[in-house]
Formats: sequence, C-alpha cells, structure tokens
Amino acid sequence: MIARLFVYGTLQDESLVERLLGRRFRWQPAVLEGYCRMLDASIGYPVVHPLAGASVDGRLLEDVDREALAAIDAYEGREYRRVSVRVQTSDGRTVDAYAYVPAAGTRKRQ
Repeated sequence: MIARLFVYGTLQDESLVERLLGRRFRWQPAVLEGYCRMLDASIGYPVVHPLAGASVDGRLLEDVDREALAAIDAYEGREYRRVSVRVQTSDGRTVDAYAYVPAAGTRKRQ
C-alpha cells in the first residue's frame, strides 16, 4: 500500500487534517508534475487536471494508513477520486503517492 498522500488544497491545513483524522502527519513540500491546479466552480474547491508542462505545488503527507485514507475518502466525497501519482519531493526524490482528482462528471472550469 502507498503510504503517502499528495495534497494541494484544503488538506494542506494541518489543523484541518488533525480535526478530521485526530492526528498530524509528517510532511514535506512536494510537486506534482504534469498537472495544473484550478478552482472548479461547480464544487467550489481546487482540483488538478493533467496538463503537459504544468506542475502543482503541495505537501506530501507521510505514513498515511488505510484508516486515514478511508476518512479522507469520505471527506472528499463523490466529487473526487483517489489515484496513484508520482511526485517530486523537496529533497529531489520521485515517489509514489495518492492524490485526489475530480471524479467523472465533475466539470473542468477555471
């Protein structure tokens, strides 16, 4: 199981994560290459979409267990789905992580 989660929106807020999951996670700055971040007006939150040459700055949460992922899945709701991605860490590594992208049917808007 992938034990990392790349976050780029509201889940970058450590206090929100702690309220949602009951604890904080180790994290480091990270970049998701090949995606762009935009606000989806249909849901009122940021989303990421594949786009060659683009990148999204965010945080890489470490040691995220299945229970935490299930809670985040519920928090993200039906507007997002969790996918596997590769991210660049602040120390230069490329690692596998999960990230949330728009679910099918969520409109792409700027």
